[in-house]
Amino acid sequence: MPHAGPGHPRIKQYLNVRHNRRGAAKGAIALEGLWALRAAVDAGVVVEVVFVCPARLPGPDVWALVNRTDALVLEVSERVMARLVDRDGPDGIAALARLPMHSLGDIDVGPTTRIVVADHLELAGNLGTLIRCADGAGASALIVTDRRVRLSHPLLVKASMGTVFSMPVVDADRSAARSFLRAHGIRTIAADPAAGVSYRDADYRGPVAIVVGSERAGLDPFWRSSADTVVAIPMLGVADSLNVGHAAALLLYEALWQQMQSR
Repeated sequence: MPHAGPGHPRIKQYLNVRHNRRGAAKGAIALEGLWALRAAVDAGVVVEVVFVCPARLPGPDVWALVNRTDALVLEVSERVMARLVDRDGPDGIAALARLPMHSLGDIDVGPTTRIVVADHLELAGNLGTLIRCADGAGASALIVTDRRVRLSHPLLVKASMGTVFSMPVVDADRSAARSFLRAHGIRTIAADPAAGVSYRDADYRGPVAIVVGSERAGLDPFWRSSADTVVAIPMLGVADSLNVGHAAALLLYEALWQQMQSR
């Protein structure tokens, strides 16, 4: 197994991707730790390079996972591994992979299709949580519009619990996303704390898209005027809204329940 020091081109490439530096390859993603590599491999993601620190490996079973890839395997020291993985007690594995790229045309639309539209989100952790919610509720895809977060952000990968590798995530502009939804007969239900309709009173039957807006600014006027229905979640305390991930989860599971009842 070849050894790679801090000046190795592949080490520099990994760090460029991880820190989003100029020159980072489009679609490249840095995988930090064994769980991230396993999630990527299980989802069929192409892994290009695996960095292994033998002194930190949790056990021999790691090699069975590494051998499931066609990646170049490079040995690194504990010091180099600490630079690659930004957490206490790294488990001896990091990797460079290719994040799956999807387009609107890749989304399969059926009678009970559920899609999430995440507009102008600014926090990587929240977008990752949304992807995880979409996966849990059986959504067909998540469309990101007016994107403010890179899809390869380490916090997004962590918050998604690796579902970013398996859930189709489409980066599209607002107009293209709206045109796609309308062309396929997908009704849009947007969440806005100022709406006069409770989220429980909306009709989610048939193909539907759940639209949530920015953590700071809320739902953009573009989606407020475009949506078929705008709904609110009752807030009975001091806070005027829920975390965007919690809000999306409520609407997604309401849609799932109604669609299951209508079968």
